[in-house]
Parts: sequence; C-alpha cells; structure tokens
Amino acid sequence: MQFRAAILLAAAALCGAPNVSFAADPPLLTKAPAQGCTQAVDGINGKVGGFGGSFGGQSYGGAEGSLSLPLGCEFGLQVDASSADFDNRFLGSAAGHLFWRDPAKGLIGAYGDFVDWNQFGGVRAGHLGPEGAWYAGRFTAEGVAGVEFGNSQSGTVGAAIQTFSVPTRFFDEINLAYYPLDNLEVYAGHRLIGGSNALALGGEWGIPMSHGIMTALFVEGRAGQGQYRGVWGGLRVYFGKSDKSLIRRHREDDPNSWSDGPASVFNTQSSAGGVTCPPHSHPDGHGGCIGL
Repeated sequence: MQFRAAILLAAAALCGAPNVSFAADPPLLTKAPAQGCTQAVDGINGKVGGFGGSFGGQSYGGAEGSLSLPLGCEFGLQVDASSADFDNRFLGSAAGHLFWRDPAKGLIGAYGDFVDWNQFGGVRAGHLGPEGAWYAGRFTAEGVAGVEFGNSQSGTVGAAIQTFSVPTRFFDEINLAYYPLDNLEVYAGHRLIGGSNALALGGEWGIPMSHGIMTALFVEGRAGQGQYRGVWGGLRVYFGKSDKSLIRRHREDDPNSWSDGPASVFNTQSSAGGVTCPPHSHPDGHGGCIGL
C-alpha cells in the first residue's frame, strides 16, 4: 500500500497536480535578483541631441548621443559620441564610462575619450582618468581628471605658420550643480582642457513627455584664458524605461557626458615675421599678438 501511494503521488506531481507539494524542493536553475540590490543604471537608456554656437571665435555645431547599459546590479557602462562642424572642418569624438553607482550616494568609475579634428591632416586628443560624483540632496558635485595626450600639426594660414599642439599633461572637468526644481539644473564648473583654465557656467531644463521620453533645453558658456571662450546650446531627447524627472535621469540613468572637442584641440601657437604668439592668439602684423 505504501509503495502504491508513493507511485500515485509521483504521477500526480508529474502531471502538475496543484495540491501536491514536497517538503524539500530542488534548487532553481534561475535565481531571483538579490534582495536590496541598488541598480547603477535603471535599464537601457540614452539621449540624442543637437547643438550650435561658437568657440574661440569659430562656429561650432553638430549632434551628440549617449547610450547607457546596466552591468549586473551595481555597475554600468555608457558610451558617448558626437559629430560636429568646427571652424568649417569635421570634428568627431567618442567616449566611454565604466562605473559603480548608488543613485542615493554617488558614482566612482573610469573615463576615457578620443577627439579628432580635420585640421592640417588631423589634430587628435585623448583623455584618461578616474570619474566621480557625489549626490547630496539637490546638490551634485561631479568631475573627471587625469592625463590629456595627443599630437601636433602645423600649417600655413596666410603669412603665419599655425601650430596646433596637444602634449601630454594634466586635465580636469568639474561641475557643482544645483537643482532648484526637479526638472531644472544649473551649474558652475572649472575646465583645464587644452592647457588652459576656464570657468564654465550652464544649465538644463527638462520638459516631461511620456513613454519614458523627456526633451530638454541646455546651454553652456566658457570664459577663460586668451581665446578660450564660447557659448553653445541646443535640444536633447532622453529615452528610458519609465518617466522620471531630470534629476533622477542624471542620477539613475546616464552620467554626465564630458567629451570636450574644441577645447581639447584648439590650442594654437602662431608665428610670423619673427613673432611667436602663445596658445589661443596670433600675430597682429605689427610685432604684437591678438587674442591674449
């Protein structure tokens, strides 16, 4: 009788009888996510945008985009790319972020980018270094710092020999941001790019849409040494798995895009008639320099 009962129970289990259970279930091949997991990236998300303005007295405009991916639970990956026209020549950039993040605390990671400007056969610059962010209520302190490196190219412009040089040196890009509203960010920062220091001021205003989409208007201005000054702005479109505010998108979705094309490569030195002028300036034809 006991043997027959055991066979009947086994047959009922194989047929999916709902009222049959066992004291010990076999281990599951697929485990549920760990309890208490804090996602570094809230699902696949990204942004695309267009911008226009000027830098160093030259026209600057183009398109940009970013894609962010979760890597497990606490880590994430983001790739950035841009294609622009700077001084009537192509300028492109690509960047990557690999990071750990807690959206309630901050971010720690590694950053790298590469910039190529089609001037005199190609002026190139790269940046590598650690990236970090600290979230404190409506304030965010974030930045990247490390080593800048590149090449040198020279050419003749009129009567002057113009040189664009990107030697190996230190760089940093730092922002202190504040969100007076959930969909409004304003920030001030420091830039040491292309061997020159500059103050950066900017902001972004998010306009909620639906289906995980938000549009945003943004602007940034620079004021620095010599001709290291400019302003540009444009429109971005964010997309993600859910609707959320701008401050949440910045902390739960994509980190800040740091790639800084014109400032990286527009570091010029010109000479004519025995006069050599420092970066971001050029001879005036009378023994002096313009743009200091």
